Amino acid sequence: AFVDGLSNWYVRSSRARFWNTDKQSHDKRDAYWTLYECLVTVTKLIAPFTPFLAETFWQNLAGVFQGRAVESVHLCDYPSSVSNQVDRQLSEQMELLRTLASLGRNSRMSAKLKVRQPLAEVVVLLADTQHQTWLEAHDDLLRKELNVEQITYTDDDQYIDYRVTPNFKRLGPRVGKLMPHVKKAIASAMGSELLAQLNEHQKVVLQIDGQDVEFDNEDLEVSIQAKEGWVAADDHALGCVVVLNTELTPKLLRKGMSRDLIRFANDRRKAIGCEYNDKIELAVDTSDEEVILAIDENRDVIIQECQAISLGIGSLSETEAGEIELGGLTCQLHVRVVS
Repeated sequence: AFVDGLSNWYVRSSRARFWNTDKQSHDKRDAYWTLYECLVTVTKLIAPFTPFLAETFWQNLAGVFQGRAVESVHLCDYPSSVSNQVDRQLSEQMELLRTLASLGRNSRMSAKLKVRQPLAEVVVLLADTQHQTWLEAHDDLLRKELNVEQITYTDDDQYIDYRVTPNFKRLGPRVGKLMPHVKKAIASAMGSELLAQLNEHQKVVLQIDGQDVEFDNEDLEVSIQAKEGWVAADDHALGCVVVLNTELTPKLLRKGMSRDLIRFANDRRKAIGCEYNDKIELAVDTSDEEVILAIDENRDVIIQECQAISLGIGSLSETEAGEIELGGLTCQLHVRVVS
């Protein structure tokens, strides 16, 4: 889980810090030193179990200090936890944010919406709002992760319906002749309240024909279903629901084209052997008005994400064009290294 979080969250979300052209930037240095410390610690952790791999890592990581570091990872002390340096509140907040991001990605997958396609809005419902202010202050992280224009936090569940499914096979022997009354009581109960009680107390007590009848998570399954034009996912344990607006406007589709162009351009950078800080010139050879408009509307983002100094319509001399597809249209991509 740690390595997954390091590579798929920290490194990916810190790319702008790593790419900062100011080599004296404290933020850039902090990002690198944090990553370095994590890699060194993981190397020490795996040393007893994968000794040769760990030693290779150590030589690559510590070798740059040329004799000022311990010669071998197997001469290092094994890492120990320092519990008083753990910020438990921040850990809870980041766990919640990453859960929301995971739910959003799951919603995208269920709606077959690729991550590069921007969406208008994500709505977040939280059963416990103690961390909502912090989430709102850091919603840029979630917006980038889910590629959405806007995040709305609300307690209004107008975007979803609740579906309550009783386990009649399990309930039958216990409630017996009360079953017709049980069906009626469950059907008339509010799904949101049932779900909240199950999450908080792991049980629900309903008054049925003058008797208190208790139901647990195995007796009732409460699921959510997004209304038309939306897609939803939830986490019962944390009591949160993420609902994505799936409507794609022409402007959002053009933004999706620009994201595809960024991917194609960066793939081309790798193919021609660019270093991560090399600057390039970009050109797209197309006559399609929508593609041209997509480039014009998103020019600054494309240039920044591709580390380009220019982006034009047409071709570039002394370059080999690559065929790409933007919005179902075939175009020619030209990339030229300038530094």
